[in-house]
Amino acid sequence: MSDKTARTELPGVEPLSEALTAREREILERLAQGYTAPEIAEQLTLALSTVKWHVEHVYGKLGVNSKRQALTRAQALGLLPAGAPTTPAQPPATQHNLPVQVTRFFGREAELAHIGARLSEDHLVTLTGLGGVGKTRLALRAAEELLGHYPDGVWLVELAALSDPDLVPQQVAATLGLRDVPGRPVLETLIAFLRQRQTLILLDNCEHLLDGCARLCDALLRACPGLRLLVCSREPLRVAGEVILLVPSLPFPAAGQPHSPQHIEDYASVRLFTDRARLVRPDYQVAPHNAASVAGICQRVDGIPLAIEMAAARINTLSAEQLAGRLDDAFRLLTSGSRTALPRQQTLRATIDWSYHLLSDGEGRLMRRLSIFAGGCTLQAAEAVCADPEATGLQPVDMLDRLDALVAKSLVVAERHPGEETRYGLLEMVRQYAREKLQSAGETDGLRRRHRDHFLAFAEFTQAKLASSERGLMERARDADRDNLRQALEWSLTDTGAVEAAPRLLMAMCMVLPTWQEVFKWCKSVVAWCQSHAGISPRLHADVLSGASNLASLNDLQTGLAWSSQAVAISRGLGSAGSEALLDSLCRLGARYLEHGELEPATLAFAEVESILLARGPEQPDAETRAKLACLKAFLAIAKCQHQAAKAFAEEAMRLQPAGGDRLGMLGMIRVLGEATLNLGEYEQARGHFLEALSLSMVLTGDGADNAQADAMRWLADVDIRQGNLARALDYCLASLRQANNIPDYNIIASDLGLAATVFSRQGQPERAACLSGASQAMYVRQQRQPWEDATLDTLLPGWRDRPDHAAINAAFEAGQALTNEHAVAYALGGAA
Repeated sequence: MSDKTARTELPGVEPLSEALTAREREILERLAQGYTAPEIAEQLTLALSTVKWHVEHVYGKLGVNSKRQALTRAQALGLLPAGAPTTPAQPPATQHNLPVQVTRFFGREAELAHIGARLSEDHLVTLTGLGGVGKTRLALRAAEELLGHYPDGVWLVELAALSDPDLVPQQVAATLGLRDVPGRPVLETLIAFLRQRQTLILLDNCEHLLDGCARLCDALLRACPGLRLLVCSREPLRVAGEVILLVPSLPFPAAGQPHSPQHIEDYASVRLFTDRARLVRPDYQVAPHNAASVAGICQRVDGIPLAIEMAAARINTLSAEQLAGRLDDAFRLLTSGSRTALPRQQTLRATIDWSYHLLSDGEGRLMRRLSIFAGGCTLQAAEAVCADPEATGLQPVDMLDRLDALVAKSLVVAERHPGEETRYGLLEMVRQYAREKLQSAGETDGLRRRHRDHFLAFAEFTQAKLASSERGLMERARDADRDNLRQALEWSLTDTGAVEAAPRLLMAMCMVLPTWQEVFKWCKSVVAWCQSHAGISPRLHADVLSGASNLASLNDLQTGLAWSSQAVAISRGLGSAGSEALLDSLCRLGARYLEHGELEPATLAFAEVESILLARGPEQPDAETRAKLACLKAFLAIAKCQHQAAKAFAEEAMRLQPAGGDRLGMLGMIRVLGEATLNLGEYEQARGHFLEALSLSMVLTGDGADNAQADAMRWLADVDIRQGNLARALDYCLASLRQANNIPDYNIIASDLGLAATVFSRQGQPERAACLSGASQAMYVRQQRQPWEDATLDTLLPGWRDRPDHAAINAAFEAGQALTNEHAVAYALGGAA
């Protein structure tokens, strides 16, 4: 209702002197519907005192002193919808036995609307979900909202204490107040009572009485057209016409998102945690110092309301940060459920125990074994890792049926995305529980080996397919199993019975890891593993060192050079059997020398590669290696300022590169061709090459993508600087800086800082230019690299020592030199030095 409506003047009715606010109109409408102040407070998630304060303001603006007078005057002013009552509505006459809820309800608006809509069309709606997810509370809230729709009653039938499924009809009859009729089955009595009535029955806690509940529901629904059944169960009844609604966890802030109070307060899980924490600490608030920890708690417990409430109950003795840090052992921590709750809801362990003990032996065994996966798995992976006919009796052919059963019992989550294979996983709390059971069963070590072997084969298969038409599919599959690959690699570094598994896994999966730091960490671990285990083949050892040197070269040239040198030494010791490894490691060693600015040893390494290729003769063309060598020689020629020769080598490399070959290799060729043409003053040709490199980099994944995109944009900035397009140059430069900082690649970052300094010097900002010049040069020194560009003060600001502001320029330069890498990036992107 708009303010305009609130001010409408009606004949004979004195208008309001002050319009009602949106909140006041909202409360007024609920008063007209017969809700009390406490009910309005719960509906609007407000304090009762706040609602009463708003009511007083409504009375004051309307000039009345009672609810009856307020509704009459509001009706006359047109402030209430047509047909709204002018006297307080009486509570619905519907009979019910719904308990009063003594704690506040959060979220679930979409679920409540869905339940109401389905019950208006369907006779049986079953709410399923993991124990503790809030099925009962949601069903009770839905039943409360539907009271006016069932004139013959809304009834809650508690089945938790019942153990005999044949007694379900008696429990329902007792709840409805029906007496036994001698000689007449209870079911007939129920049907006779309900046949002509419009009634909603809520059956709660049905999972241990499925057969009895299913038989009763089927019989009642076939005979009673006005009956609606709302069922809460961890597993569907599987009755004809049953609508199954999976109750999800409460939404929670995702990892990687901002975790300030204003970003997380709209999540129902956070509001629930805060509300329950205030029950033990009335002054508790989500504030900047604890917001990230509160968000982390809600994440770690998967947004499960029962677990959130148990965690919040600990806030009187532990801080949010301490709570978040202890959730690796959630079952010891989350034990403070209500004393009046069902025994199985008084601790988190008891909640999952209840579901686990309802499983068959095969289902329980599969659930335990699924905990070995990180981030879920496909059906194929479950069959390969979990099936073990000889040891456990789990047959691969039975896997789908048992997975389906665990999904139906809400213990396994099935994730379905269009065009992708369904993945199966466990929520974190269930996974912790299942891992304990797996350890107790003595199955962990053997299952880890099966997991490792499967994902080693998977990684090597997908690596081989990356050059095929299935590349996109393979990359998505590999990305989805990134956590499983990490886990397999971690376990491989502890298994001396299969020493080659770790280096093979690293070679196959390194590009799927999201950050340079993580890749480099694994490289150091695997290189150390190879050096301490004699059982690893020298060829594999050399391949690991050579590949790892490429990754190290981004930010640790010394380590990269050392690893390349070791790879060459090992390859030489292999004789003719190691010629391919020697070619590859020599190319990488030459590249490392080139990055280090040592042109003579780089020239010698490339010359040795060329001599090996010449000795092979034309019958062994090896086009890919020849293309790589030509590309490296182009970089060497640029370092020697032989730009025409560099252009010729780059063009030769692109002619030699096989179709569908390594895309990173092709990017290097396009890039060096662009650099050569740029140095020759062929600016438009250079721009075209760098735009092509940027386009090709967009289809890459992992660090290779960020690095290639940052590199291409850095060169596009250089082209624009040389052509005087300073605004666009700065845009490219800062975009490159942001991208390179994702890795981080401090070589590209240092260059971006130098280019930005050049732009600012030409835009008349000498102090900003000087600061970035100092930061760029210091970063190059820390990397032990030669600068790509001349961004010294003498070049940027010729004659600066004779300028009146020379002291300020020098101070800015020294301040830039003192900046850390992180502060230098922040300053370039607009911050203060």
